[in-house]
Amino acid sequence: MAADKIIMHIDMDSFFASVEIRDNPDLKDKPVVVCSKTFHLHKDTSRGVISAASYPARKFGLHSAMPLSEAKRLCPDVICLPMNKTLYKQVSDNIIKVIQKHVKTVQQVSIDEAYVLLKDSVTTYEEAKDCALAIKNEVFATERITCSVGIAPTKSVAKIASGYQKPDGLTIVRPEEVTEFLTPLPITKIQGVGKKTAEIFDLLNIETIGDLAKADKRLIYEKLGKQGMAFQDMANGIDTAPVIETADVKSISRFYSLSPYTNDPAEIKMGAESVAEEVHEILTQKKMFFKTISVGLRYSDFTTATKSRSHTVHTSDIFFLKRHAQDMIDELLAGNEQKKKVRQINIGVSNLKKTDANQMQLTDFF
Repeated sequence: MAADKIIMHIDMDSFFASVEIRDNPDLKDKPVVVCSKTFHLHKDTSRGVISAASYPARKFGLHSAMPLSEAKRLCPDVICLPMNKTLYKQVSDNIIKVIQKHVKTVQQVSIDEAYVLLKDSVTTYEEAKDCALAIKNEVFATERITCSVGIAPTKSVAKIASGYQKPDGLTIVRPEEVTEFLTPLPITKIQGVGKKTAEIFDLLNIETIGDLAKADKRLIYEKLGKQGMAFQDMANGIDTAPVIETADVKSISRFYSLSPYTNDPAEIKMGAESVAEEVHEILTQKKMFFKTISVGLRYSDFTTATKSRSHTVHTSDIFFLKRHAQDMIDELLAGNEQKKKVRQINIGVSNLKKTDANQMQLTDFF
């Protein structure tokens, strides 16, 4: 089977709450919710809406979009935390970098989920499973949080599969298994079937995906129009939506993990050269120039030191990239007064523009 017929959906497990618990281990196994809007901690007048609930919190019936007042009624001991959007964005960016290392195309659809197409060398579901395990393991090693993965022939089935064994799940649905997998599931597992649509299906005695798959097409169209027909196609495993690389690339970055952790300048330089070459390879593929270089060192205690520098002209010269990235890394190392060991090197470029096909680069002369 061709690689473009194998689609993977990666979904972080209770993302916001998982990041908060990671950074505060005392919260582990406690009912934690991350809230948007306004709330007043430990007061009966608490106001706000849940954005994410930990799995212990979900056991009390707490879930996203639930008013905080109701959550405190269901679970008086709930721990409410405010949103930390900057932190979540940073963790999300790091996870996308991990995923990009292993696959051909990434379509990020939200801060905590993405569809991917696998590399052309991945041609079987067993190989796709190995790729998924590698991603899961590296995400956990890098960010200390888990994700769940679904692998299937279509985007809609892959998304349902990623939620099938949460948390930390991996579910594979091969083409010949799609009908058996979908048939018993509740209709609300189909993306886009919300409360109101489910009520319409309920009036039609359609409770499961299997019910919808074999329902009268004319009746579905009469009640829900084209959207209803799209839902019925999904119920039958039909979904031609492609995985499209996330548009508007504003930066390109990669990282290099050091094992064992080290503060040896020679090893760090070797890793920096390797990751700079990866960044340059992507620049070449995308035919882009950069103007800004950013570097980061992540230490053994998970703290991060970063530095960024913009230059006067756009370029895609690999020697320029290596030299200036290494200069900034050396500056960060000089500031590492506690001599903490480095676990990860990050190099990125931004302020991008498409190359002029007629413009020569230094590397063109070698």
